[in-house]
Amino acid sequence: MCAALCSPAEREAFKKDEEAFMERFSLNEQEKHLIRSRDFKGLIEAGMNIYAMLKIGSASGNSLYRMGAQMRGETYEEFLKTRNISGAV
Repeated sequence: MCAALCSPAEREAFKKDEEAFMERFSLNEQEKHLIRSRDFKGLIEAGMNIYAMLKIGSASGNSLYRMGAQMRGETYEEFLKTRNISGAV
């Protein structure tokens, strides 16, 4: 499923109807729940590859730093304070 999200048309299909998109790839209920809830830590714990997860993040409007904050249980702003970046938003 995540490999399909490399295609702009597939990303649009995901955004239009996530349920139908996930059904096409025969995801189980746990996998669907993790994606629906944008539980990035749960996806990693379930064995998802970080690079595949980035495809879901991109398609759902979640940047790597936003996913990192969620996985650490921090706000985005708290997470940014731990990064060595200037002007990140």
